[in-house]
Amino acid sequence: MLNDFLRRYVFSPLKYSFMGLKFALQDRAFSFEVLLGLVFFPFLIVRFWHTLELLLLSLGYFIILIAETINCAIEQVVDLTSPEIHPLAKRTKDIASTAVLLALFNFALILIYSFFN
Repeated sequence: MLNDFLRRYVFSPLKYSFMGLKFALQDRAFSFEVLLGLVFFPFLIVRFWHTLELLLLSLGYFIILIAETINCAIEQVVDLTSPEIHPLAKRTKDIASTAVLLALFNFALILIYSFFN
């Protein structure tokens, strides 16, 4: 009973999530943002150890990754449904890209606040 529950509601969804992460890492922008996080977060951890700023920076960084994965998914769906160039498809991709840009602005504001606080 518990084994079936874990398989159905825990391990199976985790498998799909890791498959999605594998696909997202194939996207150039997402993999670049992950690489930047791996490079800069050790410095930020040393600089802001035991502070609220580290929590805010972590949240801001994960918001970037979340926005980028949603952007990747939207781009994949638009490419699937509209292989030819269409103004509405372009607008949809641009709006999804704006979400990533706003997440980057959010992170920049948190970073500026953290360094000058």
